[in-house]
Amino acid sequence: MNTRRLLSLLLFLLLPLFLSAQGDGITSHLHRDSSRAASRLQMADSLLGARYRRITYDTLYLARPAYDFTVKARLNVSGNSINAGGTFNGKKYDTDVASDHNLTTSIGLTYRGIGLALSINPAKLSGKNHNSEFNISIYTNRWGVDAAYQDARDYHGRTTIDGQRRELPADLLTTRIVTFNAYYAFNHRRFSFPAAFTQSYIQLRSAGSWMLALSGAGGVMHTQSDANFGSSDLRLRLVDIGIGGGYGYNWVLNRHLMFHISALPTLVVAAFNRVTENGESQHVPFTFPEFIITGRAAATYYFNDRHFASLTYVTTNSIFAHRRDLSMSYDRWRLRVCYGFRFSI
Repeated sequence: MNTRRLLSLLLFLLLPLFLSAQGDGITSHLHRDSSRAASRLQMADSLLGARYRRITYDTLYLARPAYDFTVKARLNVSGNSINAGGTFNGKKYDTDVASDHNLTTSIGLTYRGIGLALSINPAKLSGKNHNSEFNISIYTNRWGVDAAYQDARDYHGRTTIDGQRRELPADLLTTRIVTFNAYYAFNHRRFSFPAAFTQSYIQLRSAGSWMLALSGAGGVMHTQSDANFGSSDLRLRLVDIGIGGGYGYNWVLNRHLMFHISALPTLVVAAFNRVTENGESQHVPFTFPEFIITGRAAATYYFNDRHFASLTYVTTNSIFAHRRDLSMSYDRWRLRVCYGFRFSI
């Protein structure tokens, strides 16, 4: 047997051992990586659990749920409307329009106050609704933020010009509006916004709080040129920021039922509005006072410590201008019905 054949035979005999050694090395490496990942995940979960269970509130008034997971099924209905009136080109006008309602269903999972939800709009999937909407809400006892973006194209309504009423064409008006509002609750140790809107806390006794508020609204309202209707190509760009405050109250009727009501009016302190008509742009003068007002109402019913149902309503009314030549308001609202249950593993 020559040297080449001897080396080939030796390599063939040692190949299974070589592969076995490589496999053991890969398995060991994967095991170490998975162990490290599991250790990091466990550490993150421990930190999240410690933060979730940390007592920063008066335990006579507030409590955390006894279970880590919450599953929610929700039905959401939302819409918006615009009212505008005044004098334009020597003619008095008054316009009331509203978008088609957005109806969505969603299911969400929350773990220790952090959750994700999947929403479906049946009308949009079938092509009957062309509006788009995105919402984000972050509520804590001390502070919270609501933000919403709405692209609305399905408006219906009427306009009255010098006493003559006409129906608004369906495709005449489109809007893309962003609204946001934030609050800071002074009595955050006893009063909880999340108890009413996310159920990540439980209000044990009635309590209220004065709050600071910051709000804003911005976007574009666009009217298409329509010779039959007598409208020109008009684009109104809105940016308004308001500062103010208000009051909220959680009324615990009994251990099963709680009601919430709050109002946060803000005064617009900065406005950057422009109107463009047929390509010619001009600044819209700021008119004092202008307001952005956010109102909330909610009811939560606990069947037991695991199962609950809630009804929430949030509305934002933005008064961009109020004078003889132009008076306009943009109203947005959202109604939500929710059923949830809790569990731990």
